[in-house]
Order: sequence, then structure tokens, then C-alpha cells
Amino acid sequence: MSPQMTSTMLLALRPAGAQAVPGASFRLLPREGLDVAFVRSSESMGGAIAEEDRLWPQQMRRAVRAGLSRWNRPDITEAAELLVTELVTNALRHGRGDVRVRVHLATGRVLIEVQDGSHEVAVPRNATPVDEDGRGLLLVTAIADDWGVSPDGTTTWCSLLLRDGTTA
Repeated sequence: MSPQMTSTMLLALRPAGAQAVPGASFRLLPREGLDVAFVRSSESMGGAIAEEDRLWPQQMRRAVRAGLSRWNRPDITEAAELLVTELVTNALRHGRGDVRVRVHLATGRVLIEVQDGSHEVAVPRNATPVDEDGRGLLLVTAIADDWGVSPDGTTTWCSLLLRDGTTA
């Protein structure tokens, strides 16, 4: 059985110099999920990701891996890590303001939600072979069992089915 992650252990996952959103927590609740909010650098805008924000996708992968390990779900860990990486990267590149990442168990699935403050609805692009980016949502579409955007455009989400039908 994997050890339970504490708030202190999760705070250690935060990149050096990154700030937590005041009043928010960086938590992994054993049966409820992961809820992380962070303040993006003011330099992350216009499609560019600031150097200090480049570690956030990696940190979210680590937190998702820890949560899925705790929930005994190694079968979806690689897919969930890729999905959270793509959604957090998109939030940093195209969103505005604070970023919030939630990963939780729902009936028969794991739900990944990334809120980025932008009301612009995320849509997959048709990247050409020479484009360096623009494939993130195509990967999400290919890997996730379902995905979408909240009606206000601020949250992009995806889900992975739990093949054995259990929630934990």
C-alpha cells in the first residue's frame, strides 16, 4: 500500500519560487481528490510560458501519479499524466489569472479539470507537420474517454473510465 500524501508532502511538489493562491490549498484528499491552485507568472501570456511556470505541468504529473497510486489506479496513470500535462500547459499558454487543477473520482471515472480564467473556449487545432505546438487537445481527444469545456469557457475537463467499474 502506498503512503498517504500529506499537505506538507504536496507543498514540497510546488516549484521553487511559485506562489500558492491566497486562501487556496494544495491538497490530496485520499478519497476525494487533488485540488491545486497556483498563481501564474505575469510573464506567462500571449502564448508564451514563463520560465518559472514551466515546472507546473511536471509538478501536476507528480501529484496525479501520487493520487492514482493512493487510489490503486495504476492502469490509468500514464494516460492521466499526459492529459493533465496537456491541459495545464494549455492553461498556462492561453489562459489568464490563477490556474486551478482538480482531479477526482466520480462514478466509474476519474475527472480532470483545469480552470484558467479565460472565457475563450478551447478547441482542437489542425497543426501542420512543421508546427511546434497545437496538438494538445488532439491528444486529449484521442486519449480521454470524454472531454469538454465549461459553458463559461474557464474550465477544460476530461475523463478516463475506470474499466472495472469501481470508484476507488
